[in-house]
Amino acid sequence: MSIRSQEQVALLTDYDTNSAYSNAYYSLYATIRSHWDSEQHPQYTLLLAAPAAYPEYAAAAANIAIAAAQSGTPTILVDADVRTPGLQQRFGLTKSDGLSELLHMDVVTTRNIAASLQQTFVPGLRLLSAGQSHAGVPALLSTKLHDVVSCIREYMAQSETKPSIIIFHCAPVLSSPDASLLGAEVEQTLLTIVRERTTRTQAKQAQEQLQGTHAHLSGIVVVDV
Repeated sequence: MSIRSQEQVALLTDYDTNSAYSNAYYSLYATIRSHWDSEQHPQYTLLLAAPAAYPEYAAAAANIAIAAAQSGTPTILVDADVRTPGLQQRFGLTKSDGLSELLHMDVVTTRNIAASLQQTFVPGLRLLSAGQSHAGVPALLSTKLHDVVSCIREYMAQSETKPSIIIFHCAPVLSSPDASLLGAEVEQTLLTIVRERTTRTQAKQAQEQLQGTHAHLSGIVVVDV
C-alpha cells in the first residue's frame, strides 16, 4: 500500500475525508481489517515498524489509528518509542504517565491501564503515551512488555462490547531491539518505508530482523513524499 503525503507530519483529520490522502489510509485500514479474524482475536494488535526514523513514520501510525477509530473501531494507540517519544505532542496532549511507568510496576492491572490512557480529540481513539520516566525503560521492554500488552488486551475486553484494535508505534527496527520484541507480541506487523529515503538495504535488513524474531510480518506500507 502506497500513501502520498505532502505534509509529512499532518494528521488525517487535517484533510478532507474525500481527499486522496484520506482515502489511502481508509483503504489501508480496510486491508488490515480484512486480515483480522475478530472472532479469534476480538482485541487485535498491530505494529507499525520502520527501518529508520522519519517524521512520516509516526504520522503513519497515528493516521491508521485515526482511520480505525473513525471507522467505528474502538482504538488504542500506544507510543512504544520510549527513546524518542512524540505521539503525545502530535495529538496536542499534555505530558502524563504512560508506558514507561507501567513497565516500572511490579504488577500491571487494567485499572493502571485505564488511568494511563488519554482521550484524543478523535472519538473512539485513546493514546497510551510513552510516559515521562524513561530511565532504564529500554531494558524493561524485554522483561515486562508481554505483561503490559496482555493487560491492555484484557482492559479492552472488559471495556468494549465490540472488536477493538491496539496499534503500536515504536523505535526503528535497525536502531534497537524494541520492534523485534513487539513484533513477537502482536498479531500483525507492517513494515513502513519512506520512498526515496529508506534504502533497499535498510528495508531488507529490517525485514530479516523482524522475521528472525518471529514477527508476523504481513505487508509493507510505502509513504510516498
